[in-house]
Amino acid sequence: MAIEALGSPVTFENAMRVVRPGGTLSSLGVYSGKLGVPLEAIAAGLGDHKIVTTLCPGGKERMRRLLELVRYGRVDLRMLLAHGFSLDQIVEAYQVFGERRDGVIKVAIRP
Repeated sequence: MAIEALGSPVTFENAMRVVRPGGTLSSLGVYSGKLGVPLEAIAAGLGDHKIVTTLCPGGKERMRRLLELVRYGRVDLRMLLAHGFSLDQIVEAYQVFGERRDGVIKVAIRP
C-alpha cells in the first residue's frame, strides 16, 4: 500500500511506482493540473492495482464538523490565508496557488 496525501502529480506518479502488484494506492491529495498514471507502474494492466480516492478520513461528516468549528469561531484559520483575491482575480489566484508562489499555503477568494 502507498498513501499520497500531498496533492502533487509527481508524488502520485511516484506512489504508483512503489505499489506492488495487487497493491493499493490511497490518494487523499487534491490535484491541480494534469494527473497521469505511468504505464510502467501498472505493469501493462496486469499489476492488479487498486486506486482509492477520498477527501479526508471521515468524509463529508468530518468536513461538516470542521466547518462548524470555523463558523462559531472555535478555530482561527487566518494564519493559513497568506493571499487574498477578489472574485475578478480568480484566474491569478489559481495560478499563484497552483505554482505555490510567494510561500502560498491557501488563498481566499472574496466577492
